[in-house]
Amino acid sequence: MDPWDHIQSAMGLSVLGFFDEARAAYRFLAATQGEEGAWPAASNCSSIIDPTRETNHAAYLASGLWHHYRASGDVDFLAEMWPTLERAMQFVVGMQAEDGSIHWAIDGNGIVWPAPLLAGCASMHGSLACATRIAKRLGYERPLLIQSQRQLADVLREGEEVFLNSSVPEPPGRYSMDWYYPVLGGALRGPAARLRLARGYDDFVADCGGCRCVRDRDWFTVAESCELVIALSAVGMRDRAEALFEWAQSLRVGDGGYWMGITYPNQLFWPPERPAWTAATVILAADALAGDSATSEFFLELSEPRVEQPAYHGDSSAV
Repeated sequence: MDPWDHIQSAMGLSVLGFFDEARAAYRFLAATQGEEGAWPAASNCSSIIDPTRETNHAAYLASGLWHHYRASGDVDFLAEMWPTLERAMQFVVGMQAEDGSIHWAIDGNGIVWPAPLLAGCASMHGSLACATRIAKRLGYERPLLIQSQRQLADVLREGEEVFLNSSVPEPPGRYSMDWYYPVLGGALRGPAARLRLARGYDDFVADCGGCRCVRDRDWFTVAESCELVIALSAVGMRDRAEALFEWAQSLRVGDGGYWMGITYPNQLFWPPERPAWTAATVILAADALAGDSATSEFFLELSEPRVEQPAYHGDSSAV
């Protein structure tokens, strides 16, 4: 597992009302958090596979917890998880560069990778918004979270050359996530968001109906397609969103899972896996399209102000 996919799976559980199971997933993270506030990039029940600590992984806890609160109304669980979340966000904010971008990770030796990832930073923009809302709901003032989000928004909207000039293993633009994540994470909305999605659409979405994972391979993945569904839906491009979601159903199997992806023209399911986080992303996309639940507009609201709620006083009466 990696922490991001773990949280995405928990979010799928929350949408469908499996609140006990979702809380168990988040409590697992609380029990396994490292001293620096983050988690290994890959691990299993008995060992660490990759000790790298990624900022995007740590930050996504905020998105998951706020999403769970929106679904369940369980403010007591927010309070229970707050110490874990605050340590995670301190790790993230501590990795922010002067230009507003956030460095990718620290390796197993504690050495910082001095490079931001475009998709990762775009995801963290939404997570910072969620962390700020959780803090306010619990009655805490955390101006550093607000400042960090604003600085990150500025670089995502106006300074993408920061990512082009960084020392990441692969520059942005090849992966479809670099294209749609500034919209999915809430940094871009309105005409700018629609223009960005329209300009890249033909590069990543082919006649087969799905979204490529990478620009130069005819490998079309369910998770990327369904994340794109959410981004398109958030900016009113519903016809394209619905078409992509319909394509994703062609990769569903009888047990309710989805193949990770398929290659064309040979139509090979690859890899031969049906991950929980892929199914969870389908659930999140279905929720966004349905528009009739407490979480349907979760991703839409990552860039919009929320109505203030009463501060938490240690019990659920304030919900």
